[in-house]
Amino acid sequence: MYPDIDSTLFPFSNGWFRSFLSRYKISLRSITNKAQKLPADYQILILNWLRFNRRNSQPRPANFWEVAVDHPVGRYELANICNLDETPIPFEYLQGKTYNKEGEKTVRVKETRSGWDKRQATLVLCIFADGIPRVPPMVIFHGTGVRLQAERRRYDRDVLVEFNPTAYMNDRLFTRYVSQYLIPVLEGRPTLFALDLMGSHKTPAVLNLLHQNNITPSLIPGGCTGLVQPLDVSVNKPFKELMRDLTDERIFQLESVAEFEKWMVGDRRVMTTECVGDAFRQFHQEKGEVIRRSFRKVGLSLPIDGCLDHELAIKGFKNLEIGDWREESGSQDERAEVGNDADSDIELVHT
Repeated sequence: MYPDIDSTLFPFSNGWFRSFLSRYKISLRSITNKAQKLPADYQILILNWLRFNRRNSQPRPANFWEVAVDHPVGRYELANICNLDETPIPFEYLQGKTYNKEGEKTVRVKETRSGWDKRQATLVLCIFADGIPRVPPMVIFHGTGVRLQAERRRYDRDVLVEFNPTAYMNDRLFTRYVSQYLIPVLEGRPTLFALDLMGSHKTPAVLNLLHQNNITPSLIPGGCTGLVQPLDVSVNKPFKELMRDLTDERIFQLESVAEFEKWMVGDRRVMTTECVGDAFRQFHQEKGEVIRRSFRKVGLSLPIDGCLDHELAIKGFKNLEIGDWREESGSQDERAEVGNDADSDIELVHT
């Protein structure tokens, strides 16, 4: 509005901005509203899950003293406690809120290309309790991926890219993901693998593969992932916010070039892999402590003697205690018993 005035003369501040919004009757308006309720009986499901993890973390008789002395968190090293999750990512980040005049019933926002806020890919992240990145992030796009050799050469070298008709993790892809990318970094050591109840995570082929490689699947009870899954609790939201910021910066840089004409789908896929790769590297470098703390908050990497159980910080529950891991709260599937020498058996809970 005032291009001829020295910009340094205007100290833009939060106080000025609040006054500006008040003066012109502008407020931060929600485009959508969401509500969630935490059922009280989730405590039983979560306690069973916590005790399942604590029970399977106990040292085996053959090497009890070796593990008890060297690994206070149990027989799983921090490098072998991991969590995997799939989350949708759009081509266009419309934040759900924008500044607009008060009283107006319709709140609109401009998008780069029609429908791109709904055109989603799936982002697959696997994090470890020590905060060290070992498995690259994966992005699953819509389509077949054929005849895209030139485009594939432009993808970020640290991002795995897959295509399928649903842009979603399926049985075959998950089996290949575990075989090719997860198992090699575990180095044959006992592993605690926390993941949700998605169908592709618990097929007979996957469970057999995990059993053969000394991996204990810790299946999070249905409806509880937002409470006890490290990625959902502390990582997914700030990671996607970082991705959104990097995407906005990249769009601004590209659209500022004089020869830029319009976005093609392939260009957007390339940019998505670049932003995922940059966010993954930056998040682990700057937010490694957030990852480590998230595993402790949900009890996955706390000492097995219970001395630090006060660090449990599960949303909606105060003073939650794991208690005796030998006891059950009575809601687990009676057919799923975990033996003293078996890692791979799964304890299911009714939802």
